[in-house]
Amino acid sequence: MGNGLKALLWVIAVVVIAWLGWGLFNQGNAPEAPSGEASLSGEPIKIGFMAPLTGGLASYGEGIRDGVKLAIADLGLADRVELIEEDTQCEPELATNAASKLINVDGVVAIIGETCSSPTLAAAPLAEEAKIVMISASATSPDIADAGDFIFRSIPSDALQGSFGAKLVADLGIERLAVLHTNDDYGNGFKDVLLSAVPAQGGLVVAAESVERDAADMRAQLTKLKAQNPDGIYVILNSEATIVGALRQIKELELNATVIGSEGFNAPVVIEAAGEAADGLIVTTVVAGSDAFQARFQETYGKAPGVFAAQAYDAFYALGLALKDGSVTPEAIRDYLYDVQFDGATGPIDFDEKGEVTGNYDVLVFDAEEKTFSSTSAEELLSMEEDTGETISVE
Repeated sequence: MGNGLKALLWVIAVVVIAWLGWGLFNQGNAPEAPSGEASLSGEPIKIGFMAPLTGGLASYGEGIRDGVKLAIADLGLADRVELIEEDTQCEPELATNAASKLINVDGVVAIIGETCSSPTLAAAPLAEEAKIVMISASATSPDIADAGDFIFRSIPSDALQGSFGAKLVADLGIERLAVLHTNDDYGNGFKDVLLSAVPAQGGLVVAAESVERDAADMRAQLTKLKAQNPDGIYVILNSEATIVGALRQIKELELNATVIGSEGFNAPVVIEAAGEAADGLIVTTVVAGSDAFQARFQETYGKAPGVFAAQAYDAFYALGLALKDGSVTPEAIRDYLYDVQFDGATGPIDFDEKGEVTGNYDVLVFDAEEKTFSSTSAEELLSMEEDTGETISVE
């Protein structure tokens, strides 16, 4: 055997070994993509994608799209899947129009989306009637659990996050909680969970006030909350501008209470725009993904993953496994998803009978001087209070 042939065989062997060793990198457990490549021959399979790609929530949509495209690449489906994008701006009417187009004009076999709860609930009946699977990576309203047999999500319901938040409130010793929330399915659903979960933990919700999603002035609502003398305030918002405005106005009105924000606060806008107004902010949020996923995302995009990127990765990975198994009709995709189990970027993925997943949450605290969030716990936050003699609050 000549040296040239030996070298060629050596290169082939290395490539084969590297290929066999590649897979989903979460916690060292790679889900094995099933066989079925033959079913992916022919025309590209059309997958719909609905998200806010412009407007005040565009950063969430962009992060979700990045996660989806990373999963497509890692599954080797870049040449076999056509991702048809629709910008919904998280508006219910735009979402229903987008879903109708994707289903009736484009002929997609599945949809990744929507990002927000209200447009997800608005579009779900169209997908359900057409028997088209729709998987959301970020819509968390508890009502989505009953949206239909073809509706899935790769993010836990706020029924879980609200309970987690109520436990955190109790662990922090907050006795009188106020709630400021966006007036939509997301904010109302989260608030309703807190109204029952906080008293179950021994606390009291002294008041709850709502604002519209893009509200700029929340002083009237915050003044009403302040009058109830809360020692904690849970702020449930998703619009970037409204989040920054709320933090600044809480500081302006001197609400000297522990401030807890929902996952929408875990965004670059908080770091870039809120500054000192966010110092000491506590955030409850879905997990950002395994260390390996975050490293892979950073390597690919040159930035840290957005708040829902890991959930988006898992959403398409589940769908991609179905496609690679040969499930290319909507009913077959649905049936596959109810049976699939794998270790995803966010942890074990196993859809229940309502298309729901369980999951874990992180507690973050923002340091304005360092301009970073750091992972923490109630015990560590209480230790910080003991060390400084001050209550953790936005001041």
